[in-house]
Amino acid sequence: MGQENGERENMVTITFRPLILRIIFLLSLVSGFGWLGWFITRAAIGESIISYVQRDQRLSLEAKLEGADLAVRYAPRDPAIHWQRGGVYFTASEEPMESRIVMARNELRQATELSPEDYRVWLTLGRVLDRSGSREEARAAFERALKLAPNHFETHWTMGNHLLRAGDRQASFVHLQAALISRPSALPIIFDYAWNSFAGDGKEIIQALSPPRELIAQLVSLLILHGNIDDAMVLWQEQKSPTIKETQKVVESLINIGQYRTAYEVWTSSAIPDRPAPDADSLLANGNFEQSLLINSSIPFYSWQIAPQGGDVRLTPDRTKPQEGERCLRASFNVDLNKAIILATQVVPIKPKTKYCLSFYARTEDLLSLETPYVEIFDAADQKRASAESERFKIRSNEWRKYEVELETAAETEALTVRLLRLPCPEPPCPIEGRLWVDGFRLNECKERLRNKRK
Repeated sequence: MGQENGERENMVTITFRPLILRIIFLLSLVSGFGWLGWFITRAAIGESIISYVQRDQRLSLEAKLEGADLAVRYAPRDPAIHWQRGGVYFTASEEPMESRIVMARNELRQATELSPEDYRVWLTLGRVLDRSGSREEARAAFERALKLAPNHFETHWTMGNHLLRAGDRQASFVHLQAALISRPSALPIIFDYAWNSFAGDGKEIIQALSPPRELIAQLVSLLILHGNIDDAMVLWQEQKSPTIKETQKVVESLINIGQYRTAYEVWTSSAIPDRPAPDADSLLANGNFEQSLLINSSIPFYSWQIAPQGGDVRLTPDRTKPQEGERCLRASFNVDLNKAIILATQVVPIKPKTKYCLSFYARTEDLLSLETPYVEIFDAADQKRASAESERFKIRSNEWRKYEVELETAAETEALTVRLLRLPCPEPPCPIEGRLWVDGFRLNECKERLRNKRK
């Protein structure tokens, strides 16, 4: 009996309260997960809507505004959506509607409250405030963004632009210089700001930008292309041991504006290995094609420039019956189209107001066309100042024939271009087929010929 009473007493102490608590806890947990799931679902819907609004360029302006409004209704506590909605309204405010700029400003203020450590939100808010004329508030927003991301391109770039519009040029370029250091590719546009701000004063521009060593050649190039050659050359001469790539960039810039003499000085003063030189008896280099030819060569002077041709034109060195030496240059044609064909080009520095004589040899085999190749020589910077050309090559001329061309350079001429080419016919079609060989190119001053003429 005692044992049975004990068992009854133990049974009396069992209660349902722990089970009820567990059920209540599980129901609460399920409810919480349900609420959390609903919250996450609404946030995801809001993010999807705002992403679609920004991504789809086909949406009208009104549709984008409606989409941004809908996204915020789904996720009213998401700072990113408020930020992006503010951006949508800010973009829409480019049209004359004050209500949109107000909406953009309000959205972005709310975004900064929800996410005060996001520099992107402060940058966008600053831009909106700047657009609406609140410059002091805009500057404060930009400063906050700059404090949050002191090494970021956008923060310095935006502050620099803001200060430049406000008339604080000196402070502006402190930030634009910092932006340049973090993103070197921005040099061209920052240079344009500097060029306009300092009225093309190269010394002021160089001091304001103070670019890192690796951007000096590009800055020199920009100054050259804008016409400030003197300041560009002073900056270039201060550089020690420029690379071949840097030298080529500066030389190309000088050539682009017709400054061949200065380009040649830069090219010859730099440590470029295996720099070509003219032949012993000519101002041209490799006139007999004994040396290798390079396709798309970047050498600006004393080198044959050979552009890649299509399968209908082949340009190759040839050891079969050269006119002199061991090799000549052969061109093979099988062209159906009426097109210009540039075969080989070489640029050489020369003297102004001087008469030059160009001579070379050519022969053909089965060459058929209404417009055959020829050689021309002209002022490298301006073909109208001085130019001359050989007669067109004969259709049937299997033996080597010598061609001669005379040219007197203008007072402004700094370099001459010698070019082997074929022009299209005035009326298509104008196919060309067959083979052409050239050899023995020489360019010299016509001293002997002039003396004979005087006699």
